[in-house]
Amino acid sequence: MKTILTMSLTADIRYIQVASDTALRVAEIFSPGAGSTGEKQKFCDKFQLAVAEAFSNSARYTLSPENPGMVSIAFLSGEEGLTVCVGDTNAAFDPEPKVPDILSYPEGGYGLFIIHQLMDSVVYSRESGVNLLSMTKKPDSSPTN
Repeated sequence: MKTILTMSLTADIRYIQVASDTALRVAEIFSPGAGSTGEKQKFCDKFQLAVAEAFSNSARYTLSPENPGMVSIAFLSGEEGLTVCVGDTNAAFDPEPKVPDILSYPEGGYGLFIIHQLMDSVVYSRESGVNLLSMTKKPDSSPTN
């Protein structure tokens, strides 16, 4: 894996567009095995949305809204696809996606579910007080195309 770009943003929802736009540009430039224009666009859109969801979760669940921490984002490229790692110092969380009950119109709960639907690999770890969500999107991956 080769690191393409690393960045840190304040865990504030106002910066979601920065994370999202950066993810889109990285995907457009480094999307592996790009096929047709339509396939590449679907790859980029899914990658961008997953990063936006991960950043949104970090910003929304910050430990102190008055003094939010930082969200670190690293983009990596490899033979297996494009990977993004999103880290924060928020409280630990259950990484298993739960199918939200759409009839109850929940305010939240869709983020991890959506991420798991969009990406081919989602791995959560917590070490030394840091949550790390690593997400990989493979080229031509049939489950999420």
